[in-house]
Amino acid sequence: MGYNDSRSQLFRICLMHKINASIVIPSHRSDTSSIRRLISTIDLFLQHGFEVVLADNSGSLKKAEQLRSEFLNDIIFAETEVDCKALDNFFAGFSAATGKYVLFVTDDDIFLPTGVQALAHAIEHSTGTGYEGFCAPVVRYAQESTTVANTPDLTSSNSTDNLIAWATCDGAVNFYSCYSQTIWQRYFRFVQQHPVKLAHHDQFLRFFIADVGNIACLNGAWLAYDGSNWSDGQTMYNTFEGYYLKAGFDGRMYYAEPLWEAIEGILCQFKLDELAGRKVQQAFISHWWDSRFEIFKQVIAANRHAMPPAAWQLLEPLINYLDSSNHIDAYQILQFLSQFMVGIYGNDGGLQHFWLHQATASLTVPK
Repeated sequence: MGYNDSRSQLFRICLMHKINASIVIPSHRSDTSSIRRLISTIDLFLQHGFEVVLADNSGSLKKAEQLRSEFLNDIIFAETEVDCKALDNFFAGFSAATGKYVLFVTDDDIFLPTGVQALAHAIEHSTGTGYEGFCAPVVRYAQESTTVANTPDLTSSNSTDNLIAWATCDGAVNFYSCYSQTIWQRYFRFVQQHPVKLAHHDQFLRFFIADVGNIACLNGAWLAYDGSNWSDGQTMYNTFEGYYLKAGFDGRMYYAEPLWEAIEGILCQFKLDELAGRKVQQAFISHWWDSRFEIFKQVIAANRHAMPPAAWQLLEPLINYLDSSNHIDAYQILQFLSQFMVGIYGNDGGLQHFWLHQATASLTVPK
């Protein structure tokens, strides 16, 4: 019996103990190392009883043939178009998933067996708990040392306390959380209608939108990733510039990026509180704003003299407002950010109109 035959037999034994969860892998890379890492990820999750869905928009016939040869009918190949937008690729994978819980991963991730085992065990024993999702700390491979992100304490009966605990953990804790189909439906409904959804911001919106559910915290880390590519400010700037270019903007958005995170998070929380019929969670919003505002000030201080004059002139009214006002109004900042975009790009992509008139409807979960 060959290696692939033995592994296929092992998978079929594991599938007899299948859990009610899907791993969705939106994939685009087709280099040898990425495919090797992708195969390792698929192996690991199949062995723990997860349904695995691959949405590959690379257009690589060689990659497709290799994956089909490796896994035969053990994984689901979602229908997706070559070089389609990242969101469309994510949604194609989600549409093909049948599990109650869904975890999105990418083809450059590395997962730890103990963490995957802990997640599988939690899902398998979730019946009757009412959990809408699970989160866990991640292991970060930095340049000089290996660290483990903080584990959020989600045991409080106060939702504001839980949100603050969650937000203070590593961002990847939120990005790689395993949510129910209900939460993901809310997420996709929101981002499909959002006019200026920049690629990396959706990580934070997943966190806010998950506020609708009861999220359990696991102590077992399930992901390792290399953070060394953001080891200096210029590399981070170049990375963000790539995101902005794909979204139709450019690197000048980098200067306002921390405020985008702050405002999108705050406005999204406003709308969720409105839908839930509850008071605005001011303690959490203050915590979220303070942390992002501090980063914004650091970015401006570090880049003031190198900033293009036109960009500075457009940001200066916003900076003056933030420096002089005792009471910060989120919608006033939204207007300043809109003016910044109009001044540079000629329009704000419908930013103000969306948040003033469409956001609440987009956050409603379809019945």
